[in-house]
Amino acid sequence: MTNTAIGANSATRGFLMRMGNAWFEQGELRQALDVYLKVIEEYPGSEESITAQAVLLTIALRYEQEGLLRLSLDVLERLEQTQTTTA
Repeated sequence: MTNTAIGANSATRGFLMRMGNAWFEQGELRQALDVYLKVIEEYPGSEESITAQAVLLTIALRYEQEGLLRLSLDVLERLEQTQTTTA
């Protein structure tokens, strides 16, 4: 892989994380969830992927604390699916 491709991947990962973080900070958890899942699926093992996994657990916890248990479980199930498809 060329340095340009590596740089583009890094820039894309950074952009996606900033987008996900912006959604998360605005309380738009569903939109953030989709972006973080994209990072995990497309860039497994990257630093951004590891961070995205941690944020997804935070989202699941927030849903749980709000009494939205089905949504919390949905986040955990989707996160688990990414683990089986990227392994």
